Amino acid sequence: MSMEKNFKVTSNARNEAMFREATVFAGHLQVVEKELTQWQRDIDSSFTNIRNIMLSALPRVYEEGHNGLAVPSEPEPTMVGGDVQVEQLVSAAQETRKRLDVEVIQPIKQWMVAYRTIAERMRRLEALRLELDSRRRTVADLQGRCERVRANLGTTRAKGEVDMEITLRKMQHKEDKMQRTASQFQEMEQTVYNSLFTLIKDTSVLRDYAAAALLIVNECFSAGYASFNLEQVQYSTTAGAAAYPEANKYDPRVSEQLPSKPNTASGKAGRLGTGTPRSAAGFAEGDTGLAGKDFDQHGQGGGSAGYEYHDARVSHQDMVEGYPGARSNYWATAAAH
Repeated sequence: MSMEKNFKVTSNARNEAMFREATVFAGHLQVVEKELTQWQRDIDSSFTNIRNIMLSALPRVYEEGHNGLAVPSEPEPTMVGGDVQVEQLVSAAQETRKRLDVEVIQPIKQWMVAYRTIAERMRRLEALRLELDSRRRTVADLQGRCERVRANLGTTRAKGEVDMEITLRKMQHKEDKMQRTASQFQEMEQTVYNSLFTLIKDTSVLRDYAAAALLIVNECFSAGYASFNLEQVQYSTTAGAAAYPEANKYDPRVSEQLPSKPNTASGKAGRLGTGTPRSAAGFAEGDTGLAGKDFDQHGQGGGSAGYEYHDARVSHQDMVEGYPGARSNYWATAAAH
């Protein structure tokens, strides 16, 4: 009983602590992945519905004809969308789905695959730890038995020597097994630690993937807006009231008389769809950015992963002009020298 009381179990504390926090983070990633997938479905549905609405006909005014039949004021119905490039709406939604999947969702899934791999290794490591402690207890018990037999050799020497030999042989056999198990445990414990170390380092780029997702969606809506080819604001029910008091009182007969005003939002909010192409991965053409930040699972063996910090800032003026990515701080993985 005293031997069991003084027995100290084999520790796997560092891996257990790291894995516990990684498990909490994995829960957050699952929520992010679920939300991004829902965004894809919602954008597909919304843009398809807008396309169908733009292709529908406007109601026409009818007058009473000479023969009692209703006669439309226009011979052919006018489409709601007019010159809206409806197919561009669909292509924008499809491109957004593709980019979200490739640039954001797939890297998140790669991290989750690595996490599940480590979770399986943790289960095997725990089983190996329990086996090691069991063998340690067995060896400790045999050592105690040898000590008791050695203490009684004076009274029953012949029988005691036989018992001692049998016990020593058995203990040697059990010690060999214990040593092999201990070596296996130490090797696996270090492997799991290396994997967790890399996995945890990779979590720092989640912030950038979240920013990339927002930028991709913003570019999608900018492309959708650009498909309407809006050159000027005709009337407004809220913002236009200050410039044109009559704007809230929409009247088809006088709406054309209102002075036109350039739509500054067209050149700003639509900048991403019509200006210099930008990518969510790099925020500018030629910038690799997050594109090369696939989650790595190489551990520390043969050279651990190091992390360089890069800080790319956007001025306040860029924010005012509609640039959606005010700042992109990211960790670039590089081989440690």
